[in-house]
Amino acid sequence: MKPGIRNALHVWERIFFRTLTGLLCLLILVGIYLSHVGLPWQMGNALMRRIDTGVFAVEAETIRMGLIRGVRLEAVSVYRRSRVGPPAVEAEEVTLWIDPLAFLRGMSTVQRVEVMDGEIRPEFMSAHREPDETVTLGAYQTELMLTRCRIQGTMIEALQGRLKLSETTVRLFDIRTTLSRDGLSGTAAGHVQYDSRTTMVEGQAEAAMYPSIVEPILTAWDLNGLVRLFQRFAFDDKPPTTSLTFKVGAGEGGAVVFDGDVHLKAARYRGVPVLQADAALNVTSSNAPVVVTLDPLTVVRRDGSMQGKLIIDRGQTNICFDAHGSLNPHLVRQSIGVLSDPFWDRWRFEGPVEIKARGVAGYEALKGTDFTIDFVGRDLYYTNHPLEFCSLSMHMLDESVTLSSVRAGAYGGEMTGGATFALPAQGASNTAFDVSLCVTNVNFERVSAVLIPEDNQAYRGRLSGCLALCGMLGEGNGDTIRGDGAITIDDGRVFMLPVFGGLSEIMTRIIPGLDFVLRQSDASAAFRVEESRVASKEIKINGSVLSLKGYGQCGFDKAVDFHAQVKLMKDNNMVAKLVRVVTFPLSKLFEFRVRGTLDEPRWYPENFSKDLLEKIGLKRSSQ
Repeated sequence: MKPGIRNALHVWERIFFRTLTGLLCLLILVGIYLSHVGLPWQMGNALMRRIDTGVFAVEAETIRMGLIRGVRLEAVSVYRRSRVGPPAVEAEEVTLWIDPLAFLRGMSTVQRVEVMDGEIRPEFMSAHREPDETVTLGAYQTELMLTRCRIQGTMIEALQGRLKLSETTVRLFDIRTTLSRDGLSGTAAGHVQYDSRTTMVEGQAEAAMYPSIVEPILTAWDLNGLVRLFQRFAFDDKPPTTSLTFKVGAGEGGAVVFDGDVHLKAARYRGVPVLQADAALNVTSSNAPVVVTLDPLTVVRRDGSMQGKLIIDRGQTNICFDAHGSLNPHLVRQSIGVLSDPFWDRWRFEGPVEIKARGVAGYEALKGTDFTIDFVGRDLYYTNHPLEFCSLSMHMLDESVTLSSVRAGAYGGEMTGGATFALPAQGASNTAFDVSLCVTNVNFERVSAVLIPEDNQAYRGRLSGCLALCGMLGEGNGDTIRGDGAITIDDGRVFMLPVFGGLSEIMTRIIPGLDFVLRQSDASAAFRVEESRVASKEIKINGSVLSLKGYGQCGFDKAVDFHAQVKLMKDNNMVAKLVRVVTFPLSKLFEFRVRGTLDEPRWYPENFSKDLLEKIGLKRSSQ
């Protein structure tokens, strides 16, 4: 090649590379300018027209071009066309990752959309349309990322998924998200789809989520009944986990259906702690009322477990259940929210129990309540009275509670009977009751040890009796209690009771050495309960040598007023009757009266003269 030609080529080569370098520098400078200052409004409008889908209108205060392939929109608002109101989406920043050659691969030019620090309003994403009108969304597909975006009161800390628009559906799949609210966070994964023809949102999710995080979203969708249900739960360490499919009508009062499984650990329901609970969950709602079904449901605590099903109907304000297990009955009634009268708090359960419960319980009012509970338990207490075992059936209908087939072991004997309780109406405080009870072969010594714990006497004997009472429970209702009963004590050493201490002292002064004889006795009495007192027209105590017959009353305040006559021998043979005929004039001297209280009774003979009382040491001489 000639030197002239070679020199000319070198000149053009230098010109080309210098020009290319200049163009590259210019592009870099333009990129730096566009990324800092923003696109001119003409270019910005052209770009926004490319972004516009036809259904949504997008506005941005500033559009900046990234040096690599991103377009950054600032102060962005997305409006649903033909919908009056605030933007469906607002964000401080939206970044569009653009691949100019993507169309060659049959893909969208915008490969990724990143939304940061935004507010999403799903209720403004749809617009009114006629029933036969079809909304066309266009075709679009991209990757979607959200960071620190709020949706109906819940914060989306991070979300990543694939967004795909077709003619009538919006589908977001491969979702991975972290939500937070009030210092709590939870995670979820799944997919969701919106159909513009049916205005139905449906999808699937697997989540580890505290219910309180999504409460604002549920409230926005008018699922207030479900919110109130969730508010009964508290969680100690870990959120519940769930796998759900769902369908939600986007319109006002639209149908809602949730199906799936729920698992929770270390939680509390209405204050009742549980170690673990597992349930198959179904939630349905139509025009606001919510029905929550847990079937099957398993609850595990340290003291037992419960299996069955539970249906919570917010429309009917009741709970339908059919379950069996070994949980403490107090926990069952607390979780259902019935039987709150203090009477039920007097029971204590320390041994194993078995419960079968079925029926319906109203949790806002007792009207509509109708359930039955079959109970079998061991080692339980009513106040301080121990029961070795107890079995019963309880039926609650509205405000009425009926206990039937009651059978219990107490103090070595057995009790049988039944009871009816009429619970007070809302705002009232008194419970009406009607109880019938029979006891047989009860160890009198064990009963005395509970009733008179400070007494060290070695009582013995067997106690039997019946009692029927009705009235009102609660303080100040003593005058409402009415009833009657009878009691017998065989070989019970009744004269050793503290209430007979004054009589024993008098009789042993009159007849020295009688204290040992007084230890052997049987007793029986029929009594009537009314006007805050227990009254008896005939009380009999039969001893081997002496017997007592009396009448009188004892008030609920323990005040006593009894008349008694002591006689020789029992009434069970002809010899005793003959002896009593002969000694009748003398027996008038052994008529006594007891006043005071059960704790401090005062015995005194009614027919002794003053001189005789002084001689036997029951009254001091006036000198």
